[in-house]
Amino acid sequence: MSDAAGADGDRRLRVDLDVDQLADGGCPIAAESDEATEVAVSAVGDDCVVDVTTPDGDVRRGTGEVDEDCLCHAFSRVGCAPHFRRVEAGTILVTAYVDDRSAVRDLVEELREVVDRVRLVRLAVVEGPDATEQVTFDLSELTPKQRRGLELAVVRGYFDDDRDVRLSDLADELGISKSALSQRLRTAQAKLVTDVFDDAEE
Repeated sequence: MSDAAGADGDRRLRVDLDVDQLADGGCPIAAESDEATEVAVSAVGDDCVVDVTTPDGDVRRGTGEVDEDCLCHAFSRVGCAPHFRRVEAGTILVTAYVDDRSAVRDLVEELREVVDRVRLVRLAVVEGPDATEQVTFDLSELTPKQRRGLELAVVRGYFDDDRDVRLSDLADELGISKSALSQRLRTAQAKLVTDVFDDAEE
């Protein structure tokens, strides 16, 4: 990530992701508790120490070994820092700030190499030195099918100006018709745009 983006307060993106770890993964975050309201991670050298706060206020400490398959390393490989928010039913909600949509794609691809499943939950445009959110897309309001279709389109670069992926390619990957995917994307986009303008009027 460039220093200029942070120093000048240029437009950046906040991305919220749900991450399910591999069953044989060594990360202690979700291993300590299926539910956590706070997560603190300290990785120094080859050792990782995690403190998770359960909903009843207990703090549990876990340890792990740092290696290339660590969740934190996936974020560092694309130049961003993970902010672990909570754990729900074994799924970790993590936030990161990136410079553009290509970094979102890179991050999701890196995570897919080391975790069982990653889902894009929310994407927000943040601007200025105080990182005020200007426009927010809350994907949690979409149906699972709409969210999956929109997530795949974003990750594969379908909405980019210089896109080299076709709608039919995405439909094939999802195992549905091109028209069905087109309808899902239109419905999802309409829902997101409506939510943005509704929020702006409040």
